[in-house]
Amino acid sequence: MPAKGSAAGVALAIALVGSAYLTATAVGSPTHAWMGWLSLLPLFVAIRVLRPLRASACGALWGGCLFAFCVTSGRTAVSANLASFAFLTAIPALYTFLGAGLTRWMGFSPFVLGVGWMGVELALAPLGLHSGLLAGTQDHTALMDYIGRALGYVLVGFLVAYVNAALVAVLGRVGLSVPHFVPTTVSPDCGRSLISQILGCLTLFALQPSHPRAPPV
Repeated sequence: MPAKGSAAGVALAIALVGSAYLTATAVGSPTHAWMGWLSLLPLFVAIRVLRPLRASACGALWGGCLFAFCVTSGRTAVSANLASFAFLTAIPALYTFLGAGLTRWMGFSPFVLGVGWMGVELALAPLGLHSGLLAGTQDHTALMDYIGRALGYVLVGFLVAYVNAALVAVLGRVGLSVPHFVPTTVSPDCGRSLISQILGCLTLFALQPSHPRAPPV
């Protein structure tokens, strides 16, 4: 059992590094905009299955890797200084800590997590990302043209975060054992459930309730 837990932890850490890389690659790159819709999945898995302190460590790891990838890519406005590093590690760590705490109190809610991400976008404003972080993955796309320009990049960030969290919720409901990353039984209605969930995300009205989850053993 401890070996399985250790393997799951290593797998999640690797996934978080990959998630940070995808996010950094997608920021300001229209050809990689699709990555933004999937890049936060490991972060929301951590929020869903881990205790708040462990989830915050995942958030800090993700943010630190994101800083490194943004600085080395040279495509973003993130400066290679201590202040930028502090912003990109502390803010995701706080977000995942609060997200995991709320999940244990009221259940895993993509809507609430999406709203919370709006705060992340505002808190990261001093970094100089003119279109924000998640909204920056959709810069120069139709989504930013029609929604971001009219209602602000923060709403685009909410939508992208909501879709990522909703996909995690769907995968959890169709039988993936998320804590150990071992697939079990997949429902034959998986495809229809996924399509229905994504449509709900795009209309911004579907709030997916779920029961509070106890921390894993």
